[in-house]
Amino acid sequence: MLIELYIFAFIIVAYGTFTTLAVIGFNRLNRAIKPTPFADTPFISIVISARNEADTIELCLRQIIKQEFPKTGFEVILVDDDSKDSTYDIAFQTLKDSGLSYQLIQQTEHHGKKQNLALAIQKSRGSVIITSDADIVYRSVNWLSTISDYFKVYAPNLLIMPIDFESRSGFLETFQIVENIALTGITAGYSGLQKPFMCNGANLAFKKTAYEHVNGYESHLHITSGEDVFLLEDLKKLNPAAIHYGAMRDLIIKTRSQTTFKSLFNQRVRWAYKAKYNTNKLNLFAGFIVMAANILFLALLVAILKKSVIIPYLSIFALAKCVFDFLLLFLASDFLGRAKFIVWLIPFECVYWLYAFLVGTASLFFKPYWKEKKIN
Repeated sequence: MLIELYIFAFIIVAYGTFTTLAVIGFNRLNRAIKPTPFADTPFISIVISARNEADTIELCLRQIIKQEFPKTGFEVILVDDDSKDSTYDIAFQTLKDSGLSYQLIQQTEHHGKKQNLALAIQKSRGSVIITSDADIVYRSVNWLSTISDYFKVYAPNLLIMPIDFESRSGFLETFQIVENIALTGITAGYSGLQKPFMCNGANLAFKKTAYEHVNGYESHLHITSGEDVFLLEDLKKLNPAAIHYGAMRDLIIKTRSQTTFKSLFNQRVRWAYKAKYNTNKLNLFAGFIVMAANILFLALLVAILKKSVIIPYLSIFALAKCVFDFLLLFLASDFLGRAKFIVWLIPFECVYWLYAFLVGTASLFFKPYWKEKKIN
């Protein structure tokens, strides 16, 4: 039993170091930026790949149309990926009457998000590219102007931006919000340390010149998903310090959470599946240490059932993990305006170990489905 205690002690020390570094990095982020004159503003291209998004595409585009930013300063390029519903027609009617500069491309066969974005970027006129998903349901009216100001002031090669979920009732929705708070803390924290290893293409901006310098998505075009994190890794080779995290509330976008466990599981397996192709050792370490730390709760449960003498030690380790998580989640939840969800930390800890184990295991052996298509 002494060996097991040493192992769990090492895990909790490693996990504590991992989360503490994220807290330190989070506090180093740029949290505000002064608005700048429109003169010398870079032209921006917002690129979107959509497939079967009839329920959300109009709202997504309306959130762009409402931006308090000159319509002459940006364009929208939307690629419809052979949708089987009315996505294209709704997008056409919405954009036609919007007054925006836009391109609407209809694919006659399925190409996948990465191929569609590469096509849109190729046709874009912007010096700054913003990638967005088609199911975004909220953006601040200052979202676009804040991005523009950030690039004028700091000129990053890549700007990682925060994501949140639309507020809905229910345990599954709450679970996703709490998980996203944790992911936001880690993503932002390690960006603040100039060691970024996570991002999300639903809210991402980058210089077109930097994208072209690394040959866009070419190095990973054979992998269906992961256009965001693989581009991040390629751009890190140019200059890690030129990758920033925008810790400003006006940059937060909101999307809809998954409504069934099956759809949530498929989405998370898809996210985890691409990790096996990621050469960043920090990504691998993070996945391992988070998984190992969560298994601590399973070990504690087994010890309680067996009435083991190591229960007090495992309890201390579990409490320590909760403290580390609280510190990180407190910062991230305050930033996202989700402070009230901190009360869900303990219930979250009790079930997350099983969820993480199932997702991690499934990603090793199964190819996930997304939009009725198998991920390659």
